[in-house]
Amino acid sequence: MSNMTITNCDLGSVVLELEGAEDGILENGEAEEVTFLAGTLLAQTADDGHFVPFAVAGVAELGVPKFVLTYDVTIAASLTAGVRALSAGKVNANRLIVHGETPGPLTPAILSALRDFSIIPVDVTQLGAIDNPQS
Repeated sequence: MSNMTITNCDLGSVVLELEGAEDGILENGEAEEVTFLAGTLLAQTADDGHFVPFAVAGVAELGVPKFVLTYDVTIAASLTAGVRALSAGKVNANRLIVHGETPGPLTPAILSALRDFSIIPVDVTQLGAIDNPQS
């Protein structure tokens, strides 16, 4: 008898309800190509208004998450790309990402900061994800 291969296909999205979006420039400040994943929290620079990945221990004005990236974006080293980021609406709190951090639950302070900018994180149970102890 052959072995069965089980593949879980997760088709869920970070966006639950889109109320507003903003176009802007996303900066890659790293020395290598980077893929920013859907759900990445973004801050905004004060000088030119470009989007940058939110950092927990970042510079004071960059330490506030104001936007959520809703799709994957790959940017070459030290370059920029035009993106459209969610600026208001409901998002799946379990899919939010702080770039460069170990994936996991976000702190209550980060979730509260998002609410200050009309982004409502909702704890969602993915019913489409198969619960299979063999995988």
